[in-house]
Amino acid sequence: MHLSDAERFDSYVLRGPRENSCWIWLGAVSDDGYGRFWIKTPEGQKAVSAHRFALALVHGGLDNIEGTQSLHDCDVPLCVRATDERTSHLLLGTKSDNMLDRARKGRLPSATAIKWRHLTRAERAGQSRRLRDELKSHGWQEDIIRELVYGIDPSHPTLF
Repeated sequence: MHLSDAERFDSYVLRGPRENSCWIWLGAVSDDGYGRFWIKTPEGQKAVSAHRFALALVHGGLDNIEGTQSLHDCDVPLCVRATDERTSHLLLGTKSDNMLDRARKGRLPSATAIKWRHLTRAERAGQSRRLRDELKSHGWQEDIIRELVYGIDPSHPTLF
């Protein structure tokens, strides 16, 4: 049995349990900390960013998102939650939109950006791989998510 690209892609996605949880990529991670997904093309195999492929699934194919930028609303490099609903964490935009989003956030402390900002490519890749490996080993566990995605010490009590 041969799986479609969409089915293969979906097999690498761990969906969080909450209505607005990230969907974390559990496949290959590139040296920039973002997910990588291999697809077959007429020219052979091609690596694409996992979050770009997720957007392509929603928007009818890679050709339909050519020339656009991917905006991560959640700022988690491994998040691939692209939907046509308001709960989407990924949006299409222009380079200007991406720069405005970055400036608006200042990559300052948001719930997630604090854990990912000011990292070198190698540090972001290492952090992404650690997150992926922990979730592959243990599944979606709030302590892991709190520490590795949000930067919250798991031994620190929650407010609620």
